[in-house]
Amino acid sequence: MSEQMSRLRPLVAALVFCLAVAGIPALAAEHTFDGVYNGKRTLVKGTAGPLCPAEDDVSVTIHGATLTFTNSALKKFAMSFYPSPDGSFGETYQGSDTVNIRGRIIGDVIEAEVTDYGSDPPCEHHWRLKKE
Repeated sequence: MSEQMSRLRPLVAALVFCLAVAGIPALAAEHTFDGVYNGKRTLVKGTAGPLCPAEDDVSVTIHGATLTFTNSALKKFAMSFYPSPDGSFGETYQGSDTVNIRGRIIGDVIEAEVTDYGSDPPCEHHWRLKKE
């Protein structure tokens, strides 16, 4: 029996090594988009006003499965973030305000359409943000 165990040890060690090496890229890819992105939001639909400015600064922080953004209307607004491997994402937050974000991260740039249903009527902005 100990002879059989001795023969299995190298096989088990090799299997553990293979699984560990295969898992490293998956762990690294999980937080590929983490960072701080800054740029502008431009009104594409809705009436310009305090909640829907024609143009405004936007800051986004992505950390793991959370996207937090700040603009002139919403401060440190956090929502879930589950991007596809190609960088595309779409999330809707419903709570004190309802916000829908649909976009894509390519390299170090976020391009997104963001609808804020907290204004009357709702307004939609285009985001163009660059990673710092």
